[in-house]
Amino acid sequence: MFISFFLFLLFLFTFLVFFKGISLSVYAGDSGDIILASWFGGVAHPPGYPLQVMLGWVFTHLPYHATVAFKANLMAAFLMAIVICLVFIIIQKLIKNIYVAIVSALILAFTPLFLLYAHIIEVFQLNLVLVAASVYFLVSWRETMLSKKPKIWFLYLTSFFWGLAVFHHQTSILLAPAIVYLVLKTDKNILKKKVLILKLFLFFCLGFLPYFFIPFAAWRQTPINWDDPSNLRNFVRLITRADYGTFTAADFIFGTDIKLKLAQIVKLFLFLKADFKPLGLGLFFLGFLYSYSRYRVLFWFIFLCLFFTGPLFLFYASFPLTNDFYTGLWERFVLLSYLFFTLYIAFGIFLIFKVAKKFISQYLSSSKYLHLHDLTVTLILILIPVYFLIENFYKTDLSKFYLGDWLGHDILASTEQESIIILVGDTITFDTEYVYYTNDYFKDRKIIRGGILNRKEYRDQLVREYKDLEIPEGFYDEDISESAKYLNQLINSNISKFPIYTTHYTTDIDGYQWISSGILKKLSLKNDFDKNRLVELNDEVFSRFRFKDFGQDFGYEQYLASNVKEIYYYSLIGIADELINNELEGVAKKYLESAVALVPDKKEAYIRFGNIAFGQKDCDKSKEYFAKEFDLDKNDWQALKALSKVYGECYMNEDEAKKYSEAADSLKRELSGKPLDTY
Repeated sequence: MFISFFLFLLFLFTFLVFFKGISLSVYAGDSGDIILASWFGGVAHPPGYPLQVMLGWVFTHLPYHATVAFKANLMAAFLMAIVICLVFIIIQKLIKNIYVAIVSALILAFTPLFLLYAHIIEVFQLNLVLVAASVYFLVSWRETMLSKKPKIWFLYLTSFFWGLAVFHHQTSILLAPAIVYLVLKTDKNILKKKVLILKLFLFFCLGFLPYFFIPFAAWRQTPINWDDPSNLRNFVRLITRADYGTFTAADFIFGTDIKLKLAQIVKLFLFLKADFKPLGLGLFFLGFLYSYSRYRVLFWFIFLCLFFTGPLFLFYASFPLTNDFYTGLWERFVLLSYLFFTLYIAFGIFLIFKVAKKFISQYLSSSKYLHLHDLTVTLILILIPVYFLIENFYKTDLSKFYLGDWLGHDILASTEQESIIILVGDTITFDTEYVYYTNDYFKDRKIIRGGILNRKEYRDQLVREYKDLEIPEGFYDEDISESAKYLNQLINSNISKFPIYTTHYTTDIDGYQWISSGILKKLSLKNDFDKNRLVELNDEVFSRFRFKDFGQDFGYEQYLASNVKEIYYYSLIGIADELINNELEGVAKKYLESAVALVPDKKEAYIRFGNIAFGQKDCDKSKEYFAKEFDLDKNDWQALKALSKVYGECYMNEDEAKKYSEAADSLKRELSGKPLDTY
């Protein structure tokens, strides 16, 4: 009874802490897709995440006034508070010390990565709940077996929740070696119990039950209906993630280079060091050694969980950690590792607790003070999670984060009425769709996911949703060739009927050209082009933006939030390039200044500033900008070449020009043998 009441208090406390930082806005990555699928009760991206969608539908339809994103993100806080409670009772089962359990669970709760995903919804929070539940029931079953009072239902529940986890997120299958190991160590004769094995398998298969929701969701034909799994072929393709690669995180990010694979392990260590601090690493290694010496079976169980879900998986998946977007995707996959990392920390804290208690007892030896020993040590140890909370909460507080909503709005605001908008990229597509579907404005636009037009089911959906589109011949073909084929058909068929905009796809169309329009590119007749109109167009578009102050301080930035800023940044660079090409350098500087104010540590704006200054014979400014370019990227040999040109053609200093030219050639040769220099 006491534990139940304590669990309630722990849940309430952590939920309220998480609640304070919940984002009112859509975030980045595929969070927008999860939110909309939940809100519509549709089919999310493969494998569909039906359990997530059903729970999300409840949260997004709660009867109180708030944004759809806030209600969805509220579910993240709710689930992560449950995870902390599960971690607490797991540690309590393993160590039999409520004080160590609470300190350890709160350390996990207040790590930056955990706090971040308590403020924005994704599919990983529910996976953590299901995995933690399966681990709890597994250690509970082991406890009953060791006490000679076996309760087989705990093992059935282990299998059931693990099945839910595996069918929810395939990475949970990586727990198989650890689960099998602990089961065999607990009951050596279990493999002889054929009926029991069959029952466990059936309970595992019950985890598939949420997928019976998928055909119903597909039948409803909501706007979020990936792969249209209304028939068996599409249903199988969805749940096996055939479009992404069944056994990879995504078909376009699977890496094979050994350096790239080893970089994953280094990155994981750096993340753990940054989030758990050196203190956390010290507690981990202490617990690692202590559990090995005193709790050998549990040591190997936790080791197998941590190794397979962390280093081994990351080594296999090999995300290309080349920019903030991919790093932001990568970090979500290490959440499961954090859970098992914390279990070792708990053993380390347990050892410290025992030693500290023994030390204090020397000074409080009277029997009337014995009850103070545990309390005194706990009050000292609780300072660790308190420090984590104070140190980390501001980094992940998204209560004033609006960039996701701003991006979606500003992409739509970059267009005119009755236009077609071709979107490419997760953050761009899902944030724009979120704003489009959850608001009443911009409803006359037609949003097209350019990257999946090769899927006939999606083309059929477009025809249903936008009945006034001109449908080209062959648009209903079963051919699953590149999306570009169907994009070209669609553009050519509708070019005279609707204004057409795109983010990335700028195919050549006879008599037309793509011109900058805010964050997008607009298809425009070449004969109608007027460079002064280009200036007026973008002035008008930017006046409609929600994100206007590019120099504002956002404080601590997460990877995916930084990626949103990069989308604006490269749009500003693109506009500046077009203005420079049309001999409007003075106007271009305005956009370059905005780009520098937005992301001061990227080099592209300085390159263009340097070129403009060089063309105007402003030697000092040109040198300053190219030097800044090289300062930001020490591998940029072209910056050294540019400096050589400045000294040779502007300062007329041949000695300095030769020095920089030779330095550039030397650096270029050095880099030619380092294809993975970014690592």
